[in-house]
Amino acid sequence: MSQDVQNIMSSYKMGSQDIDIALEQEYKKCALERGRAYTPGGVKIGKGVADLVNTGAVLYTEEKARQGYPVTILPQESQGSRYEEDDSPYDPDSVVSYKIPESGEVSMNPKSCRGIAAARVFGTIEKHLKYTNLINALAMVNQKYGIAEEIGILYKTGKEYPACMSVAGYSEVNYFGAAPQVAAKKFGQYRSEGEEANAEERALAQADYKCQQESGVVRKAEDIFYSKAAQWFKEHESLIFEIRDIEAEAKERSIKIINGEL
Repeated sequence: MSQDVQNIMSSYKMGSQDIDIALEQEYKKCALERGRAYTPGGVKIGKGVADLVNTGAVLYTEEKARQGYPVTILPQESQGSRYEEDDSPYDPDSVVSYKIPESGEVSMNPKSCRGIAAARVFGTIEKHLKYTNLINALAMVNQKYGIAEEIGILYKTGKEYPACMSVAGYSEVNYFGAAPQVAAKKFGQYRSEGEEANAEERALAQADYKCQQESGVVRKAEDIFYSKAAQWFKEHESLIFEIRDIEAEAKERSIKIINGEL
């Protein structure tokens, strides 16, 4: 695997804020034009390499830490209404499909609100499917090479992260990945989506973020992933570079959409 590929994947977080906002904006516009109920916050991109094990444990930025943990957010009753695909005539001949490497096939109705939003932000639905489903290919690679088990051992037995959390006053967070569980037990589901986490939860999440950075636990996990899956990355190098270009183009389009220029 070339250093360029590893650099791309290391920065691959599957979720630019600009892309999320633009997708949300375009989906909302379509839904409201069709007279459909709409609940904000539902059109999100997937996850990145570090989320393949212990999803929800990784905090990429201090801003993420200030937002707290998803486990404390109350369930949304109308969650399903955001993703309905039957809001337009279904024409099987017009459906756009994409075969995920190492996995199955995904498809999208281009006349649905999701399809319209995807095409607006990514240029084409196929680019959207390639970008958002790379994580599914990586999940299969993770399983194929037994990477999850090895990373899981690192998370459970690593000493630096729990030692840091103990010094910060959170000795109950005794392995990497436990902080969201501790938050769920301490605080329960108490806030709506978009509502600020309370001071105690923010303090826990910020200590979690700091200890993730100081212990290097996520970087060590990613090193395991890259070393085990090096052959796969070598075989799919062209796809990785294509994903990089798709993301860059989508970010550029998203900024124009948000600013009303597209």
